[in-house]
Amino acid sequence: MSAASPAQLADEPASKQLTDGHRREWEEYWASDSEEHDQNGPAEALRQLLEDHRWLLPRGRCLVAGCGRGYDALYLAKRGHTCVAVDFCDTAIAKAQKLLDSADVLPGKLTFAVQDFLTLRPPLRFTLAYEYGLFSAIHPSQRQQWAETYARLIVPQGTLIVLLYPLIRRGQTPPYRVTMAECEVYLKRYFVLVRVDPNCRCTEGHEGNELMSVWKRL
Repeated sequence: MSAASPAQLADEPASKQLTDGHRREWEEYWASDSEEHDQNGPAEALRQLLEDHRWLLPRGRCLVAGCGRGYDALYLAKRGHTCVAVDFCDTAIAKAQKLLDSADVLPGKLTFAVQDFLTLRPPLRFTLAYEYGLFSAIHPSQRQQWAETYARLIVPQGTLIVLLYPLIRRGQTPPYRVTMAECEVYLKRYFVLVRVDPNCRCTEGHEGNELMSVWKRL
């Protein structure tokens, strides 16, 4: 199993939508040994949604946007979803691919690619998409494009899971502070909110700083 070529998934360079400085900050983060965003495992809120609340997700193609080191994508693939997971950082995808190479996953169930989500143009759309923190990772000026991209990529009646972080104010560098109200402003034209959990089980150290939301494509 190997990472896909960006040319297979997009018609524009992965770096076009983000400044070099923004990209460099995330490359530096993923090159570090920090566990701020993934704790070397899938997000607790995602596990709670699927295992404790037994939320039913549609089968079919699944997109994991801003996948980082790939733990959430691997978790979804092990639960039977066929996943395409993208991140615009080479370092993140290299670590995700290393994780996949050592995992017990059926061939073809999970593909990682170095790709800017905002320019993603796959040959087929997705029935399910998931992200943990991408909304806060991109520059605020790109949030409308973020919503439009999900609307373009997800089939009608498809599901979008957005795990928001951080909710508590941070500095002027990503990830930027986000709110559920901000997220809804951008998504409500294309999606209907079907679940929101401000008390979701959080990643260690993120208590009170995450919010789980589930949306359905109109």
